[in-house]
Formats: sequence, structure tokens, C-alpha cells
Amino acid sequence: MADRGAATTIEPRRVTDGAARLLDSLLRYRDYRLLWTSSLLTQIAQWMLQVASGWLMLELTNSALWVGLLGFAGGLPFLLVAAPAGTLAEQIDRRLILLACQTGALTVSSLLAFLVLSGQATPLALLIATVLNGALLAANNATRQAALPSYVPRASIPNAVALLSAGMNTTRIVGPSLAGPLVATLGVGGTLLVQAGCLVLALLNTARLPATPPARPVCGSFFRTLVEGVSYVRRVPVVLALLLLASVPTLLVFPYLQLLPVFARDVFHLGPSGLGLLYTVGGAGALTGSLFVAGLQRARHRGFLMVAVIVIYGGVIATFAMTRWLPLVLICLFAGGFLGASYMALNNALLHLAIDDEVRGRVMGLYMITWGFMPLGALPMGALGDAIGVPAAVLAGAVASSLLALLVAWRVPALLRLP
Repeated sequence: MADRGAATTIEPRRVTDGAARLLDSLLRYRDYRLLWTSSLLTQIAQWMLQVASGWLMLELTNSALWVGLLGFAGGLPFLLVAAPAGTLAEQIDRRLILLACQTGALTVSSLLAFLVLSGQATPLALLIATVLNGALLAANNATRQAALPSYVPRASIPNAVALLSAGMNTTRIVGPSLAGPLVATLGVGGTLLVQAGCLVLALLNTARLPATPPARPVCGSFFRTLVEGVSYVRRVPVVLALLLLASVPTLLVFPYLQLLPVFARDVFHLGPSGLGLLYTVGGAGALTGSLFVAGLQRARHRGFLMVAVIVIYGGVIATFAMTRWLPLVLICLFAGGFLGASYMALNNALLHLAIDDEVRGRVMGLYMITWGFMPLGALPMGALGDAIGVPAAVLAGAVASSLLALLVAWRVPALLRLP
């Protein structure tokens, strides 16, 4: 399926230097460029929404627990929607699913902007909007993961995955760096209107993608097809281990991103622009890490590298949680962004290469569930932060992540031998 979809859109260009090799998939495949651009714009909008809504919730409630609850509200739909969406992506045109999700997200953002600008925004309304947006984002991301191999040949999947990761991490720079000053100047309502404009541009790019109908008829009921995907993961230890390693740091380390508004205001005593700086520095590191992985097209032992990166990642975020010196904080955020993005890109590429095309949509739907663990983990971490302090809660999660990653690698040694 991958070769068929990519063959009609290859633009033959001579790749003669390191930069061109790094950007190989973007330079050669027109449809992949459209998917990449649409994903970039959608994620910029999501980061802007996260910064704006996190700041608004903190102003409305003055509670780290409520900020964590907002993250929980965004992550919960991933647990409920991602796997069915991945199954659906094997049955109908994936382009139509992407268009529907982005249209829905635009509607939610517009309604939320209206509530904020009219002075009717409440913590409950913010939570409801976050749940709806989370459901749409879960379906969008699961479908995007399933669709990606349709636009590049198999040999280009690691590069395409890493470049998509680089694009997503570019949004960690662009989104917060726009949202912080916008919140300070236009307010949350104005920021949400700018965010809606990003979603309109994403829709225009998605509409230009070719149709991606199912490669083969799906046998059995929807529920049976979904269960078969879960059974496949249980039968293949390496795939199960990769999903576990996708889950551990996402649940135990990544929630520090949801709690950065608390660090910015209460720990480092920064305002909205300072919060944008924290997100931007981490995003710069994440972009660098993704590009680093994109350049590893001929690298060996990616499995060993992935495990090592996860372990070191926990140590860096533990250091971030313990320090109060702003230069060291920024260094840790950059390094944490680099390591977190490297781990995610390596894990995603190895998973794509380890699974069969017949179950790709279902497995990638299960993979997208792990994305929901970051905001899901923000709720207990926020509650723990209210009890013992947010820095201590983040420190505990980071240490636990590194130890659990070592345990998974010990139980499934084949991970360390993945090419």
C-alpha cells in the first residue's frame, strides 16, 4: 500500500548533500508534504490552545490540581477514541476522517473563543471544550499515523516519521512563542481566534490530499476487528514492549509540560511571556532531537539507543525539577526536549517497521492511546503537587520512568537488538 500511494507523487530530485538527505521525504513526496504541513498547522493550534487554556484555568481557579484536571480532560478521550479511530482508518477514506476532525476542532475553538470574549467562560466550560477537542485530536492523530505510510515507500518511513516529529516539535516553538505574547496582548479570547485561523489553513492543506480508500475489504464486525488488533500486539513481544516504552515516559515524565504554568508563576515567578519562553526552549530542543533522528537513516542499534535515551531523559527532567537557577532550568528544558523528541521519533519509527500493514491502523490507534497518558498523568501529578509541591512530584515521576524503562528492556532483550 505504501509504495502504491507514494509512487504517484514522487518528485525525482537528486539528493546530493547532507541537508537534502535529511529532508528526503519532504523533498520527494508531494502528498507527504501536504500531510506534514496540515499536521504542523493543526499542532501549532493545539499548542496555542494548551498555553491559553492552561493560563485561563490557572487564573480562574488558582489551583495546580485544576490545571492538572484540564490536562486529564484532554487526555481521557485518547484512551476512549484513539483505538476505535485507528480501526475506522482501515475501513474508510482516511482523508475524510482528517477533514472531519479538523472541522470539528475549528468549531470547538470558535465556540470557546466566543465564551471567553463574552465573559462567560467557566472552569466547567473549559473542561467540556477540552474533552471535545481531545476526542477530535485523538481521532485525527490516529488517522494521521495510519495514513503516513500511504505517502512514502517503506524505506523512507524512518525519515518520514522523524521529519513529522521534527515538524510537531517545531510547533512547540512556534505555538507557545506565539501564544505567550498573544495572551499578554490580546488576551485568551484573541489568542483562540488566531488559533482558529491556523486550523482553517490546516483544513485547506488536508483538502488537497488524495483519497486513501481501504487497501482491502475488512472482514468481521468493527468490534471483532478491534479485538484482533489487540490480540496481535499481545502475540508479538517486541511490539508490546515498544508500546509499553511509549507509555512509561509519557505517563510519568511528560506531564511536567502540563504543569509548566505552575513552574512559571509559582516556582520561577515568570508571567505569560516567561511561560512562552519555557515552552519555546523545550521546543527548540525537541526540534533538534527530531532532526537528529531524521539523520540516522543508516544507523544501527536504534533499539538500544531508544532505551538509553529514555533513561537519560528521566535524569534530565529530575534535574530540572530540583533546580531554581534559571540558566540551568533552560539547559534542562532544552536537553529534555531533545531527549523526549528523540525517544518518541525512535519509538514511532521502530513500531512502524515492526508491524504488518494489515493491522497498521489498529496498532497505531493503540499507540495513540499512549499520547493520552501525558495529560492523564497530569491529574495525579497535579494532585501530588498540591500535597508535596509540584517540583517534588515531577522528580518522583522522572526517576520512576527511568527505572521502569530499564525493567522493560531487561524483560524483552530483543528490544536492544532492533536495527
